[in-house]
Amino acid sequence: MVTIKLFGSLRLKTGFKEMQAYASSVSEACALLARATGHDKKEFKNCLFVINGKQGKYSSALAEGDELVLMSPSGGG
Repeated sequence: MVTIKLFGSLRLKTGFKEMQAYASSVSEACALLARATGHDKKEFKNCLFVINGKQGKYSSALAEGDELVLMSPSGGG
């Protein structure tokens, strides 16, 4: 089981703060989040992913006990 945490506007938009799930990859975790929140999986694909404190990718693998943090990409100039 992995812990999935949402931060920033992504948390506000989905109303989710944290959830526990069985997921073997970031993409699988995003699919589970999409089902749980009723949002399109594509909305999560462009997030910033942090796995156990290190930057990850949408294609990154997850292992038992991992913490996955999703943050909305920031904008600005």
